[in-house]
Order: sequence, then structure tokens, then C-alpha cells
Amino acid sequence: MGETLSATPRLTAVQQHWVDAAAAALKAHPGRGFVGVSPQAPEALQAQVMHLNQRLGHPDWQVPSLLGYAQERRWDPLGQLNRELAAGRVTHLVMLDCNPLQTSQLVPDLEQVPFRLHAGLYYDESAAQCHWHLPLNHALEGWSDARAADGSACIVQPLIEPMYATRTLHQVVDMLLNAAEVDAHQLVRATWAPIPETQWRQALADGWIEPAAPPIEVTAAPAATPALTDIAGLQAVIRPDPTVWDGRFANCGWLQELPKPISTLTWSNVIGLSPRQAEQLGLGNGDGVEVTLADQTVRGPVWIEPGQADEVIALYAGYGRTHVGRVGNHLGYAVRPLEQLSVGATLRATGEHYRLAATQTHHQLPGNDEPLIRVVARDAPRLPTESIPVSLYSPAADSGPQWGMVIDLDLCTGCNACVVACQAENNIAVVGADQVAQGRILHWLRIDHYYQGPLETPRSRFQPLPCMHCEQAPCETGCPVNATVHSRDGLNEMVYNRCIGTRTCASYCPYKVRRFNWLDYSADAAPSLQAQRNPEVTVRARGVMEKCTYCIQRISSARIDDKQQGGDFDTSGVVTACQQTCPSQAIRFGDIADPASAVSQARRDPRHYRLLEALGTRPRTSYLAQIEEEGAADEH
Repeated sequence: MGETLSATPRLTAVQQHWVDAAAAALKAHPGRGFVGVSPQAPEALQAQVMHLNQRLGHPDWQVPSLLGYAQERRWDPLGQLNRELAAGRVTHLVMLDCNPLQTSQLVPDLEQVPFRLHAGLYYDESAAQCHWHLPLNHALEGWSDARAADGSACIVQPLIEPMYATRTLHQVVDMLLNAAEVDAHQLVRATWAPIPETQWRQALADGWIEPAAPPIEVTAAPAATPALTDIAGLQAVIRPDPTVWDGRFANCGWLQELPKPISTLTWSNVIGLSPRQAEQLGLGNGDGVEVTLADQTVRGPVWIEPGQADEVIALYAGYGRTHVGRVGNHLGYAVRPLEQLSVGATLRATGEHYRLAATQTHHQLPGNDEPLIRVVARDAPRLPTESIPVSLYSPAADSGPQWGMVIDLDLCTGCNACVVACQAENNIAVVGADQVAQGRILHWLRIDHYYQGPLETPRSRFQPLPCMHCEQAPCETGCPVNATVHSRDGLNEMVYNRCIGTRTCASYCPYKVRRFNWLDYSADAAPSLQAQRNPEVTVRARGVMEKCTYCIQRISSARIDDKQQGGDFDTSGVVTACQQTCPSQAIRFGDIADPASAVSQARRDPRHYRLLEALGTRPRTSYLAQIEEEGAADEH
């Protein structure tokens, strides 16, 4: 590793220990190690990491996506445009499906340009500075094509007719060049005119076009200048937000209310400080600070982030929008993208305090006798045999398939994709920051996040919690009107018409996975919003309890389809929304009565355990313990 860097910074003892452990792991597993780098990192550092990975046996490399542009970038189109604007040499400025005034350092004063046109999905900050704004189709409404990083190409086909008088980006560009409107399908077909009609129709059916473009051979030599040096003073790092990215998704209520993976914050960005730095300044979560860097000043709330370096201030882009829509306007602070690392930042407390809407206020893993998140050693991945408490209740009269779910905590990355997939599938309402701050979020699935270990170098633990679908469910015992019942296939069901909103079931639930609908979020919904909802799932009214149903609508649909075809019920074809969306395939769902099913095999895994098993609830949702090296597993 030393050959790739011409200079090495001074490291703390903890940092040096990590570097030594990483180097030892790479040497111990030749050909299997890979070094990652932030896509917003300067080019010199990216080139060094690329060269290192090539030495480790990984010749392929993806072109990184960049939030901003580094100073050393030789090709600087925005810088050249700024110079042309300042010189008054730009007479026509066309911005296509972008918002450079918000996401880049484009000069905001465009008044000297005689003709300005913007085409985009939203009337955003850049559109507000233009003479003309052309609304574009949504991606689901028009024809297009796309190419992935591996060279494969696909045809984007419309799912619905355009809801408004809009055009695709291809049509807008073609009209600017030829002053005539051409059908979007014809434009895309003209791009792929060399392929015969039979191959085109096959591409429409398959979704991609064969063959893919040949990969580009990329090589990188170590940068002449070191990317890592000793830097004194505070350093500001600007990151894209985990949910709204650079602000392009700021008007999406689902993403605004989606908890950010580590902090579980919603509806705002924060200024991240290390625990030691916050203690030195006497700051806590929500306290206001002012950060000055380069030519801009940022004011916002503090959020303490264990594991962050003491000399680093973390800023998050994507907020402070003024022209994005009624959902995303005037949320959080605005920060313009700079380099990956801005040296010489200053920090001072303002005396303000912000009310932040977080879904989890404590992140310290409790050390009780029955750990919530269990960890096993890699060389001995086995948990002690569970002893199921004796129940005083009669067993349920089960028949037919018996549904269950197993979540592998070793695969879960805490990305929250399953949470927003569940929201889309089950018509879960967006409640807003004020309701979230009061603990009234309606998500049927949450991902708890905990820190384990010292605050300087903690480990993050994630645990998804849908409804446990307990075989001996306390909520069923406590409901005074029998609104929550047990089905013959093992589901804990909600009968919405019976529920009178006593919330007794929520107080009886030890897993706290039931939600109460405090307000009516569906009465005055716009027609476009009503069309967006899943028609197979009831839209709940005010005053009823809601919770995960194991996507019973999908179970019923698969059962009906098999019955119509005259065959037996194939339970392997039922996939829940969270399972379908999980990028790491950490969720397994199916018939636990079938020994050959994937979920049954997971339940026989030696890492298998049930959450709070000592309570005797016998949950159908269970977990596989996380795997770590022996020393790490012994810490718990």
C-alpha cells in the first residue's frame, strides 16, 4: 500500500490500527480484497485507489458520479460556462433536465443572457431564472433508452399515458434542432435503426438490447501529488443527502419522511459533529451552529455522529430549496457543492435550537440478558439452542400454508429500501415533520439502528422490524372488539371496520410495530395521488390501527391465480414488497410448513433466533445473527 502514496499523513492510534488491520486483511485474501472510495473524492485520490484495486486483481472500474467538480479537474465545463457568462458571450442558454443553480457553482446571475430556456420535471431554481420553462414527461410516461455502466442498453417504455401536456427530453432536443415535433417512440426507434425489427421487438419484450457495448479499458498510474497530507484546522466535507441526494428528490414526501440510515432523521439536513467536538463546544443534538467555509456561510442544527473524525464537519446537500414544490420548499439549510474536502472551516454556536424529527432517539445497544441483535463468530457461527416458554393459551388452529419471515442481519445494510417499498405497496400516508416529531409516523416497517463499542470507533447494527405475526400475540388478547385476529395460515390480521381506536393493541405489543392513524390523510387527495395508490390495498381512514400484513394482498392474488389455473397453491411464488426490494436479499419469506422452502431452511440455520423469545409470543418473523470476527463477536 505504501507504494501508491508518495506521502503518508500522521494517524491517530485508532486510525493506524484500522490501516494495519485493513492491510493485513488484503494480504491474507489475495484477489478477494477491494478498496472503496467516495464518488465525491478528488481525482488524485480516486486514481490512487483505482491503481491499488488494479494491483489487487480488479481491472474493472466504474466512472464515479460527482456531486461537485474538483479543482484539479482538467475538463471543467461549468467553469468554462461561468467564464463565458462573465464575459457576456452567451446569447442562448438552454438547461435540459438539470438544475445547475442548485446543484453546482454556476453563476446565479443570468440576467445578461438574452434567451434562457429550461426543460425539466419541476419548475425549480434554474427554471425561475429563465424566460421559458418546458415541462417534461415523467420517466414512466415516455419512451427513452439508457445504458448501464457495464455497457448494456435497455429501452425505457411508458407505463401510462402522459397525465399532462408534456414531452420527453428527446422530443424537446429534436424540436430545438429541427423545429418540428416527432413522436417519442419514433425518435427512440431511429436511434436503434440499425437493428432489424425482429431484434427490436425482442428487445422490447426482454427489456435490454444485445449485444452490449464493449467495456472501456481504463488504467491509472499513481498520482504525482499525494492525495493525503497533514491538514491543520477544521475540514468541511459536503455529502449528498442519503434520501434526497443533491435535492433532485426533495419534493418526494416518501423520501423526505424516510429515516436516514444512521441518524434516523427526517425532513431536514443537519451539521454532523463528532462527540468530542460537540462536548468541547457544549452542543447537543438540535443546537444551532454557523459554519463558514470558502465564500459561503451555513447555519443549521447539530447532530452528533459517533465515529466521525474530530477535525471534520459534515454538511449535507439537497436542502434549502426554494422552487421545488410544496413538499420540499424551505426545508433545512442550503450548501453549494465544493470540493470533497474544504480546509479552513470555522464553527461557532448561535444559541438557537431546532426541533428535529427523528424516528429513534437512542442508539445505544442495550446490554440485557437477551440481546436484541445477536452476533456470532465467523469460525463458530452458532447460537445456543432456544428454549420456548410454556404457553397457557391453546395453540392456534392452523391449516394450509403457514407464513413466516427470516431476516439475515449479516446481509442487512440498513438502507431503508424495504421501508419505502412497503410504503408504496400498502398506501401508507406521509404525515409530515410535526407528526413524526410526536412519534406518529405511519411506516409499517422500521429499521432500528444501534451503535456498539466506543464512540470514537463504534460499529453500526441494523435490525428491521415489521410485525412479528406472533403465534401467541398479546395484541389479539388485548383488543376489546376483536379487531386484530389470528388467521389459519398464521397471520396476525387487522379488521379495519371493527377497530375503534382504543390503541390497546399497541400498548400490548412488546415490539412496538403497530401504528395508529391519528388524522385523515386521504379525504382531499388529488386525482393524481389517488391514481398512484395500489388499488389492491385499502386506504385507511382516521382512527384505526395499521401494521404489516405480510403483503396479504399478494398472498391472496397468488392463491387465486393458482386456483384459476387448476393447480395447487405454489407458495414459493409469493414475494413480499420488502423482500422484492431488498438489494442484499436479506429477507426470506414463505411457507414454514414446507421443509424445502427457503424460509424453513433459514429457520434451521444455527444462527437463527427469535426476538424477545423469553416473552413467549412465538413470533413468525425471526432473524439470523450477524457474523463477525471472533474478537468482535465477543464484545457483545
